[in-house]
Amino acid sequence: MQTLTISDIKKAENNYNFSTELELLLCCTRTQIDNSTTEHIKTLVKQNIDWQYLVQTAMRHGVMPLLYWSLKSTCPESVPDNALDFLHKVAQKNTCNNLILTQELVNVLHLFETHQIPALAYKGPLLATSVYDNLSLRYISDLDILVSKENFQKAADLLLAQGYKYSEEANVRWESHFIKDDGIHNIDLHSEIIPQHLACSINENYWWENTQPFSFAGLTVPNLLPEAMFFLICLNGNKECWKHLNRICDVAEIIRAYPQMNWQEIFQKADTLGCKRLISLALFLAKDLLQAPVPEAVLEQIQMYPKAKVLAQQTIQKLFAQSNERILEVHRCLFHIKTRENLQSKIKVLVDLMNYSGWLQPTEKDLDLVNLPKSLYFLYYLVRPIRVLHKYQRPLLRCIGINI
Repeated sequence: MQTLTISDIKKAENNYNFSTELELLLCCTRTQIDNSTTEHIKTLVKQNIDWQYLVQTAMRHGVMPLLYWSLKSTCPESVPDNALDFLHKVAQKNTCNNLILTQELVNVLHLFETHQIPALAYKGPLLATSVYDNLSLRYISDLDILVSKENFQKAADLLLAQGYKYSEEANVRWESHFIKDDGIHNIDLHSEIIPQHLACSINENYWWENTQPFSFAGLTVPNLLPEAMFFLICLNGNKECWKHLNRICDVAEIIRAYPQMNWQEIFQKADTLGCKRLISLALFLAKDLLQAPVPEAVLEQIQMYPKAKVLAQQTIQKLFAQSNERILEVHRCLFHIKTRENLQSKIKVLVDLMNYSGWLQPTEKDLDLVNLPKSLYFLYYLVRPIRVLHKYQRPLLRCIGINI
């Protein structure tokens, strides 16, 4: 098996030809900045920075609060007044929105408790306070709350009674999105944290069983243990194909916030679930881009997955592409297949995703291709996957290890 040495991994951190703006952004997107990084930021800021591009990129990747905080604390005098003023206004607005959402989370959790609905909030304000240690440093767009399948409709009805409305654009079997007319109050109500076809077979009880009491805005609420939070962050970033820098920041920051995480437990769980490559990919991204303090023993573990390193390099090369177009479902599927380690799990991802995404649902083209009587309509469910596989056979088969 091809292996990477620790020196190879460290050397790879500087192999990307980033522009000055992107290099500055990466230096700023962290909560802890050492002396050498501070000096590097001061050097970069004095170069011919395209501030409009830098700000737009930071906004697109959801890391504007960190950019402002880092520049303000290291070298505000070197930032053009108009750029610093704009960053300041955006940061203020973000803090205001985060405070509003935090108060709303407290209200909703209290509401659910009153109606005897166990609820587990994750990401959002809890991640900002427990990992970033500052509510203002993370961009929060909505509130994520997990309830059991049995309580899901009851919880949904309570939200509707509070003035929320269903958002028709973002409702799937495992999640419903609720929004108020002001556009600020957004809640994703979950019956599953991660859809089953992307959850690496993690039992839903895992999340409920791996919590600890956490003091939050005057309440004591359940919060995920660091190891479970790390798994969730990795799965969530992988679900989105690591398209945005803020997801990688979450990985780096939880490593910084919890240096005593039980890595043996994490890798044993990943081994059981067959997702070591997925975990290794997240660690490579956080280490290469943001110099996350990944322990040496962990670096030795992930060097056994050179394909994860290659996938990390490919992901980084695409990360700052100008286009922000939606990732096509087939490309998303290909990415998810690549993060799995064996043929069985690759095929399972493909089959489950075809089922969850509706790829197995016959379309008009399927109906036009073969004219069947109503009594044989069920055969169209065989035509559909054959057409999909025919259209994308080469990349799909190559991903699961079959060359044609």
